[in-house]
Amino acid sequence: MSVRLNSPGWATYLRVSDEDKQTPERSFAMQRQRINEQLLSPSNLPFKREYCDLLSGTTANRADYQQLLADAEAGRFSNLGLYRADRFGRDAVEGLQAASRLISYGIRLRVANMPSLHPEEPDGFFMFLLQMGFAQREVDVLRQRTADGMEAKARGGGWPHKAPEGYINKERLVKSNKYDRWVEKDPENNHIIREAWDLLLTNRYTLAQICEELTLRGYTRSTGRPWAWDDKRNGRRRVAEGRLHKIFHSPFYAGWMVSERFGIKFGEVRGTWEPTVTTEEYRRGVDILRKHDVQKSRVKRHLYLLRGLLWINVEGKDYKMYGSTPRGRTHTYPYYITHAKPMGQKVHIPCGNIDERIPGWLRGLVIDPDRVEGIRSVYMEQVKSIKHEDHDAKLAEMKRRRTLLTEEEARLARLYITGKLEEENYDQLRKEWQDKVRKNELDISDLEREVALHMDDLGIALALMTKIEEYYQRLKIKEKTLLLQILTKKIVVNTEGEIIDYNLNSPFAYLRNIVDQGLDRKYYGSGSEQLPPGACRKLKGCLRQNGRRPILLFY
Repeated sequence: MSVRLNSPGWATYLRVSDEDKQTPERSFAMQRQRINEQLLSPSNLPFKREYCDLLSGTTANRADYQQLLADAEAGRFSNLGLYRADRFGRDAVEGLQAASRLISYGIRLRVANMPSLHPEEPDGFFMFLLQMGFAQREVDVLRQRTADGMEAKARGGGWPHKAPEGYINKERLVKSNKYDRWVEKDPENNHIIREAWDLLLTNRYTLAQICEELTLRGYTRSTGRPWAWDDKRNGRRRVAEGRLHKIFHSPFYAGWMVSERFGIKFGEVRGTWEPTVTTEEYRRGVDILRKHDVQKSRVKRHLYLLRGLLWINVEGKDYKMYGSTPRGRTHTYPYYITHAKPMGQKVHIPCGNIDERIPGWLRGLVIDPDRVEGIRSVYMEQVKSIKHEDHDAKLAEMKRRRTLLTEEEARLARLYITGKLEEENYDQLRKEWQDKVRKNELDISDLEREVALHMDDLGIALALMTKIEEYYQRLKIKEKTLLLQILTKKIVVNTEGEIIDYNLNSPFAYLRNIVDQGLDRKYYGSGSEQLPPGACRKLKGCLRQNGRRPILLFY
């Protein structure tokens, strides 16, 4: 049985959720201080990396938390320091599963508020389990109390939410940390809502016309935004009819508490706030809106599959194409059309003539799964060979500094032992030395991780290209458009709608280049070959983008 070897050193994990990010005793600074005092300073192990998340512990979908688990599996540290068990997570089941994984990797978990706790031992794991259980109970009790309090207030006729348009939230201190909260009419804009209701009840205005009328009267919403305005981007007239629609359908304005969550239906609980309209006016307004809705004619909007991607080649020159939907009496005729006039007139092609060719085109881009390993070997070599020139030099310099820092610690120790350095000065200098070491280790870790991130990008892209046709067929029209926009930057057709050329985005272009140029031949028995210069430049451009990885999830 082989023994797992982890790189000796500390990693720390800090977490602050939205609700307690302003609490000093749970802040990042306080967690960092306690971990340093109780765990890092007494230890002789180097500091590797700090992971921190600003997110609720009830979800495992935390960026640094997931990165921590990945780095632990890769053996990049041996010890993990936590402030408290509940900072690791508040879902007991998921938290304990993660802790068990870390322990199975040989990682030693330590908690600053209980530094003697050893979760890798049976008794220590039991105590850690209790801490996680208390954290889970705290979440569950708080959630239940909050829900119970909201329901009690709602059934008593109170409003337990943010006040809607035309009303404001009010509160007064009853006693220490105890408040009485209610809603009341906003003296500055409740009359606007009343006038909007009056316009609706005349049965002579649409929602858009009511927005325009309110604007003519000089009114704005409580946020200061207008009810109707001109869109500066395209000059079109916009109205806040969606906001009005919500207001006119809310029983709140008639003084009724209605809640689907708590099972409170219209007419059961009278609210304690002053209504804006009577119940009869509310019912009449809803009837008017319902009649308008029945009479409204709707035209289905066509979704253009190749929006922003399509070009047409006419007489050797490419022209961009746009979506256009001419309408007849009963039908619409969606086209792709040029704004330019390459032969004295605009060129247009029915959307179907081009869209139906996309599956066949994608079929030609699919990479044979049997070739994946060979392609992966090629791009791993290429990534390592074309990473930015000073990468290795920087890494070597940082490792040299690490050696110098180790020697510096030894010098400090000798000065202290020989009495040439007082204890107070030694402690101060050693803390400064520890800060330098931690920064150096973080820089080294980031540089070493850089290439791995780029390889992950290429790995995701390669996995997508092995099944891209299958994914495409299972997606809806909007998702198909998104997939094509991720994959390609330009698709060129001729005047018959046939696809004659295309440009893929990075790193898909690079992967296709490997296949098209036969660069994986050396793994199938015939000589080796390097990427052509143009492909290298494309890959470098891909690798120099920011470190955020695209998440390509298609099911």
